[in-house]
Amino acid sequence: MLRTEVSCQNPDGECLELLSNLSLTLDRLAGIFLVLSAVTLLVALLPTLMGYWPIFVIAIVHLAIVGWCFRLAWRGFWRRQHVCVTDDEVTLIDCSARGTREQHWPTGWVRVEVDRRGREPRLLLRLHGERVELGDFAPVEERLEAAQWLERTLAPRSAWNGNTTTHDVHKTNE
Repeated sequence: MLRTEVSCQNPDGECLELLSNLSLTLDRLAGIFLVLSAVTLLVALLPTLMGYWPIFVIAIVHLAIVGWCFRLAWRGFWRRQHVCVTDDEVTLIDCSARGTREQHWPTGWVRVEVDRRGREPRLLLRLHGERVELGDFAPVEERLEAAQWLERTLAPRSAWNGNTTTHDVHKTNE
């Protein structure tokens, strides 16, 4: 999901947020897991009352494993990138389950690049020799929309003297 935030922390800044497209929120996933747990424990209850208690223990172990897998799957795909553009600097904040990484670049020298090599276009922000990929977890349409937004936002602040900020890199046969 792509969000442009009107209320940026900086009054003169503009912000863009790229969010991973998760079909379930954490609350819904927890609800599904609770329903699954209730059904599993109800099914295991009758044999347990008949004296086959190991079935109930196996059901609880099974639910613990399924819950752990749900947690790993949801956390593994959760990601958010926040880009804030001001007159002085571009702030990139990349949040995922592995942690948060923050970078600050001078706005005038940041360029937007859409790399069209490969199966899907990649959105890159460049500063001299450094490159950061944005939205690798997002659908192609959202990446291209983010590239257009970044171009519009960086154009009046760019020090590239009227050069276009987008560089489409095409696959060449060399």
